[in-house]
Formats: sequence, structure tokens, C-alpha cells
Amino acid sequence: MKILVRFDDICPTMDFTQFKRATDLLDEYGIKPLIGVIPNCIDPDLQIEKSHEDFWQFVKDLQAKGYVVAMHGYQHIFDSNHKGIVTNRIGSEFAGHSLDVQIEKIKKGKAILASHGIYTDIFFAPAHSYDENTIKALAANGFKYMSDGKSYNPYMWHEIKLLPDRDAGCPRIRHRKLYTAVFHAHEWVRSDKEYAYRDLQNLLSQHTENIVTWNEFVQVECGCFTLQRINEKCYCIYEQHIKPVLVEIKRKLMNS
Repeated sequence: MKILVRFDDICPTMDFTQFKRATDLLDEYGIKPLIGVIPNCIDPDLQIEKSHEDFWQFVKDLQAKGYVVAMHGYQHIFDSNHKGIVTNRIGSEFAGHSLDVQIEKIKKGKAILASHGIYTDIFFAPAHSYDENTIKALAANGFKYMSDGKSYNPYMWHEIKLLPDRDAGCPRIRHRKLYTAVFHAHEWVRSDKEYAYRDLQNLLSQHTENIVTWNEFVQVECGCFTLQRINEKCYCIYEQHIKPVLVEIKRKLMNS
């Protein structure tokens, strides 16, 4: 069992108070997460604090502690009315755009990071929304890895290694080999999301021995492309179409 801890939506205007709660807890357990940095965030929902002028040095300081940086989209906006291949949510920064448009977005984002002395070959898209052109665009821009997908094991696609992230948040740890626990610290101030901080506490205290660094996680051997793609599609069909029906049936039975 290997568990990767990932934090999304790292940007100059994020909620630094909540993120410090996260880093304090991670430091307590000696955990080094994967963090998704947005190169040029213009998402109004993430304009939480006044832009921190020392943000890029802050990111480099986290890197020096052992945190691993991924590029999390480009501007974190949803300018396409497409769902992508593994989500049921309409709205994407990448899925549905042409290959040329996606190459340009990723190229601009990578250049912004490089201008601040930050280099990475890891990517994941806002809202887990991407399509095949996204994979091609990543390869065209020299990326090697994507932290996303719903397969059971990693697989290679257009020279990009996709590391599975089956759960949108903190997963229930059962018997699967690979887990990616995803957190959005700025959401912890919401009454409907404050539980996620407790999820992080419980994950770190109960599964410390199974939490690995990105460098360990990425070493997991790839599965067969065809089998993993079939597994991914079946999982998406179940989660998006079958599971909601079963949940509703169970609700009605319990209320009858």
C-alpha cells in the first residue's frame, strides 16, 4: 500500500492561514506532499487574500523542505463546456480545447514557473478535467507525469505516466495498492468542508507508515495500457451512473 498526500490550488492569493494549519500538521508527522501550484491564477474563488509578494520564494522554501511541486493547470479557469474523460462535471480549463490551444496554455504556465526558478515535469488539471489532447500537450512541453486518472495502476499514454487518483478527496483506506489523498486547505473554513482537516489528521495518525513521497509513489510499475483504460472507464461508469442510483435506492429503503 502506498498513499500520496496532495494539496491543490497553491497560488499567491490562497488562504495562507489554512495552509499553515496543513504544513504544521505535515511537519509534525514528517510528511512531504505533492503541491499543485497554479502559474497564473485568475480564478475568482481563489482570490482569498491579497497577493503575497514573497509567494514564489515561499514555494521554493517548501521545495527545500522536500515538498514536490506540480503545475496545477494554467489560470485555473473553466473556459470550456466539456467534462473531460474521467469526470462528470461540466467545465474545464483543458478538455474540449484544441491541441494547439492546450499546448500554448501549458507552455505559458511552464514559462511562468521557470521565470521564478521553479521547474517540474508533473502536472494535474483543475477539477480533474482533461482529455487526450491534454496528454499530448503535456508530452509536447516536456512533462513526464500526471497525478490524475481513475485506473487501478499507473499507465503510459503518449509518453506521459498517469498516476491514479481515484478519489476526489481523502479516500477510505481499504486494500487497494495506490491512493492519492487530495486536500484543498482553503475550503476548511466552510462548514460543509471543515471535516477535511480532521480527515488529514486521521490519515496522518493512522497511516503514517504507508504515506510515501512522490519519488516513491512514481516508481510504481505501470500496468497494461488497454487493461487500465478499460478499468478506468468501468470505474467512471460505476461512480457516475450506477453508484448514485444505488445510493438513492438505499436512502428510500431506509426511509420507508
